[in-house]
Amino acid sequence: MALLVALTIQANRGVSAPAGESYKQTADGLEKEFEVFLKAYHKGDDAGMDKGFGVFRIPNAKEWFAANFSAEDAERLEKTYAREFTDAQGSLIEDMNRAGAGNKFGLHCEARGDVAGGTAKGEAMRPAKPVRVEQFLLEFQALGTREKFLFMANFVYVDGAYRFVGGGGGPFWGKM
Repeated sequence: MALLVALTIQANRGVSAPAGESYKQTADGLEKEFEVFLKAYHKGDDAGMDKGFGVFRIPNAKEWFAANFSAEDAERLEKTYAREFTDAQGSLIEDMNRAGAGNKFGLHCEARGDVAGGTAKGEAMRPAKPVRVEQFLLEFQALGTREKFLFMANFVYVDGAYRFVGGGGGPFWGKM
């Protein structure tokens, strides 16, 4: 539990990808993006996990939401995003712990295609302009125990890296 609390505190500090670092906009690029996080997990390095997962945070999220949504929606989304991001990191670590705490993990990413970027029916928030959201099925395997688990995630590609915007069926703003 202390690990999760420490990760939550670090994730809320807004750690993101180092300036100038970029990854291919492919499933292989996404796998490469996870490497720092997975290595840190194996070492039990909390700060390294935060840094490694931080690459998936939208840099300058407040400005990004303001550029892509109405002013009213952008403010609400930016606040909700911090919680969504922290919850995703915590959930992934919990799944990894169940599959084999302390193990090295292999990762295979499979592109599932683009998903509607907030065009859900009802009261869901919608981007003011088109936002490309790519969905991936992530298969993690603990190399020691051979246990596997799947993690469905949605990303936008911003500033040379995939940025997490929700799990499951679509971006988090389509579920609000």
